[in-house]
Amino acid sequence: MRKIFEEPECEAVLLVDASNAFNNLNREATIHNIKIKCPILARYVENTYREPANLFVTNRFEKKETKVEIIKSAEGTTQGDPVAMAMYALGLMHLQQKIQYEDTMVKQVAYADDLTGAGKVADLKKWWDLVLAHGPGLGYIPNAKKSVLIVKPEHFDNAKILFENSEVKVTKDGERHLGAVIGSESFKKQYIEKKVNDWVAEVRLLANFAKTEPQAAYAAFIYGVKHKWNYILRTVPNITDLLGPLEEAIRNELVPVITNGRTLNEEERKLIELPPRMGGLGISNPLNLAKIEHQNSMKLTSSLTNNIVSQDQRKETNMEEIREIRRNISKGREERQKEELQALLARVSNCMKRKISLAQEVGASNWLTALPIRAKGFTLNKREFTDAIALRYGWPLGGLPNRCSCGAQFTPDHAMICKQGGFICMRHDEVRDLTAQMLQEVCKDVTIEPTLLPLGGENFRYRTSNTSDEARVDVSARGFWTRGQLAFFDMRIFDPMAPCYNNLTIEASHFRNEYEKIRMYEERIQNVDQGSFTPITFTTSGGMGPKAKAFYARLAEVMAEKKQQPKSSIVSWMRCRLSFSLLRSALLCLRGTRSPPPKSAHIQNLDFEQTVVDSRINELLY
Repeated sequence: MRKIFEEPECEAVLLVDASNAFNNLNREATIHNIKIKCPILARYVENTYREPANLFVTNRFEKKETKVEIIKSAEGTTQGDPVAMAMYALGLMHLQQKIQYEDTMVKQVAYADDLTGAGKVADLKKWWDLVLAHGPGLGYIPNAKKSVLIVKPEHFDNAKILFENSEVKVTKDGERHLGAVIGSESFKKQYIEKKVNDWVAEVRLLANFAKTEPQAAYAAFIYGVKHKWNYILRTVPNITDLLGPLEEAIRNELVPVITNGRTLNEEERKLIELPPRMGGLGISNPLNLAKIEHQNSMKLTSSLTNNIVSQDQRKETNMEEIREIRRNISKGREERQKEELQALLARVSNCMKRKISLAQEVGASNWLTALPIRAKGFTLNKREFTDAIALRYGWPLGGLPNRCSCGAQFTPDHAMICKQGGFICMRHDEVRDLTAQMLQEVCKDVTIEPTLLPLGGENFRYRTSNTSDEARVDVSARGFWTRGQLAFFDMRIFDPMAPCYNNLTIEASHFRNEYEKIRMYEERIQNVDQGSFTPITFTTSGGMGPKAKAFYARLAEVMAEKKQQPKSSIVSWMRCRLSFSLLRSALLCLRGTRSPPPKSAHIQNLDFEQTVVDSRINELLY
């Protein structure tokens, strides 16, 4: 409609508002029209609306007595009916025929009960009179006081005269239309500025909330708040300059709270703008999205827009063409994000490059994309969340000791590999036990740390093969890969930021750790225990090695078959659960106490009963 309004021959646009439209729809006329216009829907509508529906109104009194009043609903559509919109549109087709472009010279479009016409002021007055004449009989009752005529300045006086007695509001500025805006540039600017101020207030409120619940605030922004301005970005052109305050609020107020007070430079802001699967946080920049989103919207709706502008009611939308446009938009967005990522990688340090590569691994970002539901085990407290963000990008962390209890300088990278305190073992055992628990759902004879069969003089190719009689692996399960055969699994969680991996890519680091496990156990298990062996490797950030991906994919497939649930859902849950387990273990390595507690009491060989008697402790109680 904005495109039509901009045409030289168009003088005004009339936005018609109807009173309680869906409840006033004439059911009898609607059912009759649908039988003629859309027989395929007629049976459903007739069965649903042939008789009045019962509406139950409950009144609760002070004495907790409940009175129920039943009202017969004989007109309109029922709230919640999935075909209400289609039924309403078909019910008003008779009105559309009475006011069609061929007879009125008014270009028009209807979305639900929002009816809009555009053309010359005199034609719009005749069109308005036709709506008043034919609408009420169908249940479409125009509300003149809420209807608006937007006129170009040179036709304003003529419009005031023609619509003088109609109660329709006549304006030369502009008006909101279906969530967008039609009118002058000054009105558009005023409208968008008000919207931006509202969004800024919401971002500030969210930033205040993030001080105590940063994970919940982040999820609220990603899954809720940031989508509020997407519609405006898609429907109103040339508003990039008006969105500056919104980006400032996101960058200077919300992001510092989530990142524990960090002020981002340009590279870091571009980084967190990327989706999590590319190493970012998905905190979009509205300034960069405005022009792109509007262009994509114009492409996607071009066929429908052309039909409305030409008032062609017979031409159907080519849905295959729409799907192809969607695919091209998605492909273009993906390519643009990859280009931005490559440009960013060319400017950052080698350490940051490696951190971004780690964040892109499968399973490394699932803790970011999950809603913080405590009952599901997907929540982090405020320090855990801000620490997790800092670990993800190698940003400085506050409150850490200068020296580790082992004597080395304490850094986040050292914390991931230091054996002092037993946190490395706890991290390993957490993943081992979780994997064994999942295997128990689909396999028999699941054992944690099974001892391998003792050797009887066998020789192996590799000197690194484990030949100890006490050799054991992490988990075994019968019938996982092959029916009846024991499958053995051994896990390793390594820190790819350790010095020994500096010259290796992430993929090569996984291969190295898998190969070490294979040399250690595979030949012995195949020849002596006659089972299969699978090494399962993880990075401390949650990334999986190739064989780990294959293992959990197979586990999800078997579990999906047993539980009759989609494999994709089970894979997503597995990755998210493992991601949180590894993240919490990494945070424990970072913040856990490695120093031994002070020995103020020696209780190892203490005789508690004799001590109580000697100290006469019980006598103080009487």
